[in-house]
Amino acid sequence: MLIDGSSRSAETIVFDVGECMREQIVRGLMALVLVGLPGCVSQGTYDQTLNDLQSTKSHLDRLRVQNEALNKQVIGLKESNAKHKEELDKTNAQIALLKEEVGKERQTAGNLVKDLDRQVKELAKAKKDLTQELEVQKQRYEDSLKTIKRQAKELKEREKSALLEPPAPQAKPPAPPADATKPPEAPSPAPNEAAPPVPAAPASPSNQDAKAPANLVDINKATPADLTLTLGLDKEDSDKLVKNRPYKTIEELVTKAGIAKTTVDKIREKVTVGP
Repeated sequence: MLIDGSSRSAETIVFDVGECMREQIVRGLMALVLVGLPGCVSQGTYDQTLNDLQSTKSHLDRLRVQNEALNKQVIGLKESNAKHKEELDKTNAQIALLKEEVGKERQTAGNLVKDLDRQVKELAKAKKDLTQELEVQKQRYEDSLKTIKRQAKELKEREKSALLEPPAPQAKPPAPPADATKPPEAPSPAPNEAAPPVPAAPASPSNQDAKAPANLVDINKATPADLTLTLGLDKEDSDKLVKNRPYKTIEELVTKAGIAKTTVDKIREKVTVGP
């Protein structure tokens, strides 16, 4: 705006100089016309007119020089105005590019914030799931410890009861007969004498073993609910166990069903292999 104002001012000055020159020229022509009329003016008027013409000529020369200087200044101002306008256009274009880049950066930052929020939510959910799984595993471990302690207590009680039972009496050898030809007579019991009680034979290990598996889970017949609730297996291991039946040994839970050995070791005391 300053450049445009300067240009208008210079053009106004040039216009004023042209008007002044035209006015001086008209006055000079009028003086010449008056001088050319013989006998109409005096010598003093003539000399004055010549002086005015000289002064007007000098003034016109100065005005011409000023006009040329002003024209050069106007041209310079126009060139400067065009240059500044070009620079302004370049600056506006750069500002537009910067605005576009800022918009892209904001969009990228917004996408990153959304991605980070999503990752935070996923991590929070994973942490929650892991915490719940940890609580379930902890509860299973505690249940397993209780079962092991209960079974150990039952075994100790069985061993203790087996130790407290009296041993079976040894049979006495029969007495040799007095007469080889006469068969031995059995002694008749006294009328008031009661027959001695026969002590009960202690339970044989085979009988104890037959009673022990009553609390064990048969891996060839157990239902998925028994495998999950009683043995504490998760659904994946339970499905593997049921899918790969029948089993001949407990070790086949590892080799055939693909269950982890640590898991099999935990349930080894709770299971049996039936026909």
